[in-house]
Amino acid sequence: MIFIPTPTATQALHDIQQGGSVQTLLNQYLTQVTACEAKVKAWQCIDTDTALKQAKSQDCDGSEHSGALRGIPVGIKDIIATSDFPTEWGTPLHQGQQLGYDATVVEQLRRAGAIILGKTTTTEYASGRATHTTNPHNSKHTPGASSSGSAAAVAAGMVPLAVGTQTMGSILRPAAYCGILGFKPSFGAISRFGIMPVNWDLDHVGCFARSVEDLALLCSVLMVADRRDPDCWAQSFSPKVKTLSRPPSIGVIRGPFWQQMEPQAQSALLAQAKGLITAGAEVREIELPSEFTAYPSHIEALVASGLAVHHRQDLLAHPEQMSPQLKAIVEKARSLHPLAYAEARRATLSYDRYLNSLFSHIDAILTPVTAGPAPLGLENTGSPIFCALWTLCGFPAISIPAGTASNGLPLAVQLVGQAKNDAHLLGIADWIIQGAIFPAN
Repeated sequence: MIFIPTPTATQALHDIQQGGSVQTLLNQYLTQVTACEAKVKAWQCIDTDTALKQAKSQDCDGSEHSGALRGIPVGIKDIIATSDFPTEWGTPLHQGQQLGYDATVVEQLRRAGAIILGKTTTTEYASGRATHTTNPHNSKHTPGASSSGSAAAVAAGMVPLAVGTQTMGSILRPAAYCGILGFKPSFGAISRFGIMPVNWDLDHVGCFARSVEDLALLCSVLMVADRRDPDCWAQSFSPKVKTLSRPPSIGVIRGPFWQQMEPQAQSALLAQAKGLITAGAEVREIELPSEFTAYPSHIEALVASGLAVHHRQDLLAHPEQMSPQLKAIVEKARSLHPLAYAEARRATLSYDRYLNSLFSHIDAILTPVTAGPAPLGLENTGSPIFCALWTLCGFPAISIPAGTASNGLPLAVQLVGQAKNDAHLLGIADWIIQGAIFPAN
């Protein structure tokens, strides 16, 4: 890949505030789109002409477009409604679908002066068939899923910010494989109005960026109360990253699936734990009770049930247009015991109580995010098993780059915080990165 360094959103805003041109800024990113998109294939659709017109308008009338993200190009996952782009949900069944309105997150971005550059690729219904998107670090490897295009577009420098969703591991896993920061806020922190559902009890909205500063900036725009999403709670989120008053206390959880990790990924996580101790953090190892080995089956039951309910009409009317992967998920829902959904919710409450009790002694949890670097090929998008528990319980989590594997692809770790304490988690992540304990790429 030809990589031309492009600024972070924070750097770009500083340039604009100092009198720089929005058009000049946008052209830097569009140059990278021209250089990379044919190989990376991160975009489902992109409208450079409209973006350039918006940039020119902002240059001509800066006072009208003085929002927090003035002139910043952003990518939007293609399950999120946009009034001016098709929203195709990753399936040919909805090719060209025009919903005619903006999701809440898109409304907020436009109000803040952001330029919606286009829609990024997603797997089928954010669950099934993989996309054609490639990993910017090596086109023979997956970028992860389902927010494939959002992660790849940021990693390739085509945009500084992108929005994605996660129901199991669809933000953190692509961020890890692509070597950038991926942040899944607490459940309900960002409105899901206008976003295709997978399972309403699990769906989260989140962000991709190359700095914690950028994540905080984007969250300050997206985290607003919205009555159209009954689970959305109001939170005033500062665009400034929280400064820690002391080194954090970190719990290291290897988790019940540690043996499924590649040795180099295990070594990377343990090395980061040692680095935290050296930097002054209090680090303790925590072993989860045996009941946690069942969480994958519980979240899989919830996801399968949600897909079967929300997309029942499509599944019944056009089964021939569904991939084998999606059909297998729906078939799982049909074969579930009638009490499986209730048992999954009961288990979730039990997990949640135990994990919440940990935060009376620690500030954050350091834990694996993937089994290793991005798998070879595009069909295998990797396992979400290391992310799924934190999605199930609604805790905020961030994927942080942590070096490279022997094949040159990124490795990463996951940092998890207490629910509704998202700003503190970003503060800890920034403390780690600024201290070069395991710096972001």
